[in-house]
Amino acid sequence: MRKVKIKKKYKAGLGVIIFLVIISAFLLSYYELDDIKGLLPVNKTYLKEIERKQKEDYEACLKEPFKEEELTIDLVNKENEINEFIKTKNYQASFKYEDLTTNFTYSYDASKIYYGCSLIKLVDAIYLINKAILGEIDLDKETVVYKASYKKDSSIEMDKRHIGEAISLRDLITYAITVSDNTAHMMLIDYIGFNNLKSYGQSLGAKVILSGGDKYGNQTANDTNIYLKEAYRIITESEEYGPFLKEIMGNNNRNAFNTDDIKIYHKYGSWSIYYHDIGLNLDIENPYAISILTLHEGRNYQEVVQNIHAKVKELHDMFIESRKKTCYAQVYEIAS
Repeated sequence: MRKVKIKKKYKAGLGVIIFLVIISAFLLSYYELDDIKGLLPVNKTYLKEIERKQKEDYEACLKEPFKEEELTIDLVNKENEINEFIKTKNYQASFKYEDLTTNFTYSYDASKIYYGCSLIKLVDAIYLINKAILGEIDLDKETVVYKASYKKDSSIEMDKRHIGEAISLRDLITYAITVSDNTAHMMLIDYIGFNNLKSYGQSLGAKVILSGGDKYGNQTANDTNIYLKEAYRIITESEEYGPFLKEIMGNNNRNAFNTDDIKIYHKYGSWSIYYHDIGLNLDIENPYAISILTLHEGRNYQEVVQNIHAKVKELHDMFIESRKKTCYAQVYEIAS
């Protein structure tokens, strides 16, 4: 039988192949598969698609509605801390907070009824702005004639106008929100109709709107947060009227929330022993609504509002960090 001679170059090639097989087996046994992925050719387009999908899933997770199982021990402890803080300080106050992205909420005595003072003026504004959005009225063309019977104290802007003058709805809304002009409110509620405004508030879910026998009525923190959520919807959804509402709520007229670091878009109300401030924190990753109703007018109302708000902001930040950790684990750590 004739022997087959293998040329030297083929012998060398075969040796290289055997060597590579041995090295590959060694690497697979020594390293985890993930450890050597970087040594292998990859489809960059495929990896980018995976990264994009993971980012989308993470962002979607951050926005998912709050579930009770997310209420960690740390969050419960923070809520209890806020309760004890209010009791220890002997604050006569109620509040409601709600994260407007996830609907995570926390409140303290939020169904307690207070005289609402000027908080009703925000309802004037959102009622009429919604009418304008629907095309039913024109805020600049529709006017109300200033009658002597409308004139009230605490009317900084309307005191500059004259009896018999036709004032646009836009101006009246602006006065009612920016400086809490009482005459402007009387003109607006007469234009809207007392029962129409009450029915509108009830259609949003409010329980005690315009109860109490006058044109300001009673409020609860539960109800005022409903109005704030509707204001937020207008601000975020209406290209034409959202900026207007945001601008007039951005005033600093007796704004007890605002500090050097925090800006709240608000409406306050005060009379006799009552001081209330309700508003939206819009300039953050997860906006929220907060209503703080108190019996501290003429005393330490600003301290009460700012201290309660600071505690609630801590709760908000704690929840957001907890949500981020949970979503990161679900999307990235489990996937890996």
